Amino acid sequence: MEAAPTGQNGAATEAAATGQHATATEAATTERDAAATEAATTGRDATATEAAGDEREPGPELAPHLPLTAADLSAIRWRLDGATLREVVDDRQALRDLGERLDGPLADEADNIVKAGLLSVRAEVYRLLGELGMAAAASRLALAHAESAQDLQSQVIAQAELAHVLRLRGDYMEADRLFQRAVDAEVPAAVRSVVHENAGRSCFDQGRHMEALDHFARAVRLGAAEDTDLVERIGVCLEAVYIHVLRDGWGPYPRRSPEILTPLTGRPAADGGSGRAAEPARADASAETTAEHPEVRPRG
Repeated sequence: MEAAPTGQNGAATEAAATGQHATATEAATTERDAAATEAATTGRDATATEAAGDEREPGPELAPHLPLTAADLSAIRWRLDGATLREVVDDRQALRDLGERLDGPLADEADNIVKAGLLSVRAEVYRLLGELGMAAAASRLALAHAESAQDLQSQVIAQAELAHVLRLRGDYMEADRLFQRAVDAEVPAAVRSVVHENAGRSCFDQGRHMEALDHFARAVRLGAAEDTDLVERIGVCLEAVYIHVLRDGWGPYPRRSPEILTPLTGRPAADGGSGRAAEPARADASAETTAEHPEVRPRG
């Protein structure tokens, strides 16, 4: 089984690795192969991951809107663990050095769109280092700057990065809502392709195998036809899904967009007069109707 090539992240690094309009009022348009630099190892039950070389060498002209060089962006290197569909970093020090180099540009930059892009890159660095609290804070701040600029694509990139962090923290309900908002937005197909791929991994974590397959299929359809790396990487994801389908079944039926976007509120106004909103109920995939059984009950 072959592993997909190693590479850089989806939404955040893609924003940094692509051009932006000269007036700095638009977010960077992702390149067709921005998502095609991820690494994967095959087999859900594999005990180790494999790394493969990446032929892509981003040039400095690819990121004129961000004060980052090709050498800076090349520090964001990782490979995908086929057992978990999560990124594995070998050179953590290079990421830490990049995080430190972002301090100056962030302090000096005044443009909200550029600042949102830099903060999204910083969020990605923190996420790959496993510092999820810092990653969440950086991505939320990136989203705030993107909203201040009223730039849709910058917002989508920040939302996707925040959703990625929330997925790793196990907050699947909010992660899926952010992923859904991102794929519903009027942004370039390449951006939505990346978001669908990451949303599929979130569904994979939850045992929502049919929904994961739907996201992976959309990622391929929205990607460029000649993007063979994307197809290869999705193939690894599909194999991981099918391994678990054989063991655990297909899981819940796919949700529609309104179901994902509408928060579960549990008991309305059940705050006992305290003035606090009722805590949203958490989604329980084990209590949903599936393809195999009318109802799946939690294991006792």
